Amino acid sequence: MAKPRTPTIFTSPQDAAIAFDQAFEADDVDAMMVTWAEDEELVCVHPGGPRLVGYEAVRAGWEQLFASDTKLS
Repeated sequence: MAKPRTPTIFTSPQDAAIAFDQAFEADDVDAMMVTWAEDEELVCVHPGGPRLVGYEAVRAGWEQLFASDTKLS
């Protein structure tokens, strides 16, 4: 289980998008999850993947993607 965190407040949608892109490029799960709400109603669908619901499921999905040998970008 991920450690509790203080939510990051982005000052604009662009700041959130930049943080997401940087985390994606770095394959950094912790930085990626800063861009997501810590909410059990959170939903994420990776291309070709299942619907992931809840913070822990979304985190596990990113961990799996980053750990794979598939080139993401």
